[in-house]
Amino acid sequence: MKKSFFALALILSVLPNSTSINPAAAQSTPAEPTVSIQTFNIPNFYIRHRNFLGEISSISSSLDRADARFRVRSGLASSNCVSFESSNFPGYYLRHQNFRIRLAINDNTDLFRNDATFCIEPGLASLTNVSFRSYNFPTYYIRHKNFELYIDPYSTNSLFLNDATFTLVAPFIP
Repeated sequence: MKKSFFALALILSVLPNSTSINPAAAQSTPAEPTVSIQTFNIPNFYIRHRNFLGEISSISSSLDRADARFRVRSGLASSNCVSFESSNFPGYYLRHQNFRIRLAINDNTDLFRNDATFCIEPGLASLTNVSFRSYNFPTYYIRHKNFELYIDPYSTNSLFLNDATFTLVAPFIP
């Protein structure tokens, strides 16, 4: 299961918003798609940034839609993983800092590249979904708690497994 899932780099923009991507069925492509990322356990909630912090929320306004769109880039620290660049703030990436997910400008340091790189793995709660493992804290995964995004250490607790599982979907149109 340590297989690289950068094969998920599909051209998703041609898919309807309701289409989810099964990591096992994804085909490799050099394209770097734009995606939105839906939570597994809270229907109609998506990863987004607001005030430069990562969170999950329902999406209703054009600003919400823009904040919930990310370009899937080859990982800044490893091409076997990915980095998520904001589509409405080019050059800004999701990264962890003090275990909180933030949106920050790429300062081109090794620390930033490591903090902004996540390895896509089969979902911890559902193998047809995905989970994002931290590159530089390899036992930590992106998860939501209290509607905010963090990296937390792996746990077999069902709440953790559900909170750390997501679905890649076609991007929202701003």
